Amino acid sequence: MNRAALRAANRNRNETDRKLRIGFFLFLALLLQLAFVVSYTGALHGPQKPHRMPVGVVAPAPVVQQLQKSVDQSGPLFTLKPEAGVAAAENAIQHRDVLGAYVPAPAGTTDELLVTTAIGPAAPQAMQAAFTQVAQAQQHTLQTRVVVPPHRGDPSGLVPFYLVIAWVVGGYLASTLVGLMGGMQSRTRRLALERTGLLAGYSVLCGIGGTLIVHTIMGFLGGSWWLQALVGTLVVFGVAMFANGLQTFLGLIGTGIGIVLFVILGNPSAGGPWPRNMIPAFWRVIGPWLPNFQGTNAVRGVAYFHSQGLGTAIWVLAAYAAIGVVLSVAGAGRDNAILRLSPH
Repeated sequence: MNRAALRAANRNRNETDRKLRIGFFLFLALLLQLAFVVSYTGALHGPQKPHRMPVGVVAPAPVVQQLQKSVDQSGPLFTLKPEAGVAAAENAIQHRDVLGAYVPAPAGTTDELLVTTAIGPAAPQAMQAAFTQVAQAQQHTLQTRVVVPPHRGDPSGLVPFYLVIAWVVGGYLASTLVGLMGGMQSRTRRLALERTGLLAGYSVLCGIGGTLIVHTIMGFLGGSWWLQALVGTLVVFGVAMFANGLQTFLGLIGTGIGIVLFVILGNPSAGGPWPRNMIPAFWRVIGPWLPNFQGTNAVRGVAYFHSQGLGTAIWVLAAYAAIGVVLSVAGAGRDNAILRLSPH
């Protein structure tokens, strides 16, 4: 075979390989899009019935146990916890030990339901419907009182959820763009550590910038400014480094896995408009293991509930970051067949 024929054969082979790679990644994109439809519509098409939603009851333990048997006739909707008094019930709501509290009337015929609307309207509505029936069974009426209202700029309690979505998107987007421009895999461990430092600096700016916009400029949230910025920094850095670790070993396939974890599964499992007790079981179970849920839970905690949930979120987000750093450094410069699927 002469040189011209050999070059033509090589060109044809390269073109065939290129088309196969394009087809493969388009197929992956199709799978991701269909998974996106399933996950978002499945989790967020509407609030589910509560599943063991914690509710305080200002009554002696035997009374609470009897009431638990009564409400369980409609299914495992609520987990009732005895509270010593109204002040104790309010404190439990403020620290998110319970999502509401039922206060039977010690005298008269008007019972009270204490709720928080800072987590959205779905939980208070579900409790109001259930405990209105409880009160009516005793020929009482039910009066609802909001103990922890949302910030004036966050009437539906959704600002923490959308803020964390922005941070998550910023994290995996930064990692992907750095990978596309500088290679999915660092050539040496020193370069991997430099990339880690670059993403860390980016994460700090994202955490501060997002908090500055939502907390200070737009005035949508209250609570500790610096704690919210810390949560944002950890969300971005945890997502960015974990995505970078996946890309180090899997290239663009790692990017796809990151999208599955942090977008397709992560956003619906964070709850958003519904509390965790009111989303389907699959998303309810995986939520606490993902940055989306932990970030949203921590921002809400800082804004409304005396920083409840912040400690757990820090540990989970730090674990994602640590795993990502280890994978990024350990995989630097290593050759593997999966990376050769991608020109990057």
